[in-house]
Amino acid sequence: MQAAEKKYMPESIPRAMEVGIRICLLLAILFSICGGLDQATAEPPPVAAPTQPIAEAPLRVAVTPIASAIEWTGQRPTGVVIDIWNEIAGRIGVATDFVLAPTFTRLLEVLPAGQADVSLGPLAITAEREQMIDFTHAIFNSGMRIAVRNRNDSGFLAAVKSFLSWQLLELLGCVMALAFLTGHVLWWCERRENPNSFPRHYLRGVGEAMWWIGCTIVTGGCDNKHVGSTLGRTIAFGWMVGGIVLLASFTSVLTATITAERVVGTIHGPRDLAGRTVGCQQAGLSAKTAKQRGALVQEFPTVKEALDALALGMVEAVVSENQSLMFLVNQPNRVGMRLVGPIFETFDSGFGVPTGSPLRKRLNQAILEIREDGTLERIKEEWLGRRE
Repeated sequence: MQAAEKKYMPESIPRAMEVGIRICLLLAILFSICGGLDQATAEPPPVAAPTQPIAEAPLRVAVTPIASAIEWTGQRPTGVVIDIWNEIAGRIGVATDFVLAPTFTRLLEVLPAGQADVSLGPLAITAEREQMIDFTHAIFNSGMRIAVRNRNDSGFLAAVKSFLSWQLLELLGCVMALAFLTGHVLWWCERRENPNSFPRHYLRGVGEAMWWIGCTIVTGGCDNKHVGSTLGRTIAFGWMVGGIVLLASFTSVLTATITAERVVGTIHGPRDLAGRTVGCQQAGLSAKTAKQRGALVQEFPTVKEALDALALGMVEAVVSENQSLMFLVNQPNRVGMRLVGPIFETFDSGFGVPTGSPLRKRLNQAILEIREDGTLERIKEEWLGRRE
């Protein structure tokens, strides 16, 4: 019996170890499954809150004071274009940092130079400018207009003034000088043999000779005087023939002067700009338009300065955008000016952005929205009044 126990004892020990190992493995598997369930049911570790997006920097918006559109008073600009921009900026969610561009030329330069994100203008949309910058959808449609000084053609002084011109004065001067010289020759030839018609006294004799020449030019002769000497008659014949030419020249110059003063001199519309001195704003579309119509253009930094030149008689007319010109001419300090002719060379105006700017699409979307819901027209009416 003891021998049997000793025989089977070595086999029972490995079997017990095998069972223990299996139990341990089973327990390990159970523990791993339970641990996985605990991790699955446990609350996830706290996730860090997402960081707030960095606020978009304010847009640098360049503006130039333009009558009826933008005025810079105090710290910020005002006007119909500013209200339109504020509405658009609110819809796309951007802040604005206005930048003053003193002249229109400067307004076109800041975008290519990277000194602004938007130029308000409003800028006329042209193919030439499209090569330098990009444009948004149009916010205005306008055209060119002409401003001139009021004319007062009534009264004695106005009538006398119309007869005065350099051509007429030059012609009169030449006739008087020639009459003075030939009058001396005629008196010298006639004073001895014809003292009744041409007295020997110098002043009286020369005066009578010049009087005879004047009568000959106008009427072809003088009934109460006659010329007897050969040289005198030669001079008389020359004045009779020459008088016809001089009288015709005098009449034509006088007629041309009156016509130029009363008809051609008055500018009624764009067709009358040819050959006239016209003031325009530098870098503006008006200068190009006036040159195309044959005008002699003088450019000024602003439309106000062009109108000052018109008031001083430095230019004969001013060509500019209709709404701005209408606003300025109707100011109390612009007495004596008026607008003439119809609106011509119509064009669309919009905002300018740098070439390839991603801002353009956002602005276009906002412009379409305010156009479709009536906000754009409402803002225009508040500043400019209802347009028919």
